[in-house]
Amino acid sequence: MNRSWNFRRGVLLALAGYTAFLVFAAPQRCADALQAGLRLCGGPLLVSLFPFLIVSALAAGCGAGQWLGFVFRPAARLMGIRAKSAGGVLLIGALGGFAPAAVAASEAVRTGQLTSRQASALLPACVCSGPSFVILTVGQQMLGSRAVGVRLFAAQLLAGYLTAALLCRMQGGAGQAPPAQGETIQLPALDAVIAQAAVTYLKLCGFVLYFRLLAAGCGALLPQPWAALPAMLLEVCSGCDQAARTGLWASTLCCAALSVQGVSVLLQVRTICPAEISLRPLLAARAVHLPLSVALFWLGSTVPVQAVQTFTTLTERVVVLRRVPLDCALLAFAVCCITVEVLSDTVADY
Repeated sequence: MNRSWNFRRGVLLALAGYTAFLVFAAPQRCADALQAGLRLCGGPLLVSLFPFLIVSALAAGCGAGQWLGFVFRPAARLMGIRAKSAGGVLLIGALGGFAPAAVAASEAVRTGQLTSRQASALLPACVCSGPSFVILTVGQQMLGSRAVGVRLFAAQLLAGYLTAALLCRMQGGAGQAPPAQGETIQLPALDAVIAQAAVTYLKLCGFVLYFRLLAAGCGALLPQPWAALPAMLLEVCSGCDQAARTGLWASTLCCAALSVQGVSVLLQVRTICPAEISLRPLLAARAVHLPLSVALFWLGSTVPVQAVQTFTTLTERVVVLRRVPLDCALLAFAVCCITVEVLSDTVADY
């Protein structure tokens, strides 16, 4: 314990010294990084996080997650979690990203709808960036293609589900017994929910600003191809921004940055979740999620690069065959999930 305390003390002292050094050594670079972080917090993050912080708290507080997330119950059962509210947590994570999902998981544990072990097992599946940030900000603005953003989001979401299911099976399940009854579920007060969401969002912005500052300082010490590495490890938004500037491997590096999520996101989840929800499954999942998400991203390519180069040399009468449109694929996925849910209930009755 003494060694652990000394190590943490050394890390904190090193961070304090490095932060002070950055401010005096590169004040303009620090100012630019903080201004970029403020623009991010006042723009894409504000739209993609703050409303869903309120939605997640309201949905979990009134117990709506048990019936809103019925489409995601088969995925939760694949992870070994049969609690009805698990689908709601996965739904919030798919729509809002890691912060609303962490809020929903915490509320589910507080109200007794999930155990802390079940919530920990769900975190690897729902700690991801939201669709608005991945598709619109990373895909459309940074990489110049909304279709690439859709592929990035689908890859990280599917990789999260598969990773969570794998880890849960390796650990012997997340507990099949019904969760113990916690506090009596009371309808949330709207003013308290909005105030708590505002405080939580300000905390998240603080993490974004600080780790963006550290990433900018580390990037100044490295050549341009390697400048994206510390940003990817520290802060996901800055990591995607740096990765998008690398050229040929920009989309793959953005996929890696979204998979790692960075120290900033992990600390934000730790701040939101209570102490009884362990982050060990989430930390272990990062090592599996990274190669899996990159592989799924490449498999999700509609047309290989060689095929595109070949088709561009042919006449206009050649039509490139593509896969099923996204809306049709999502509709088919929803129908399959509903079918699996009905079949699972039928088998359970017998």
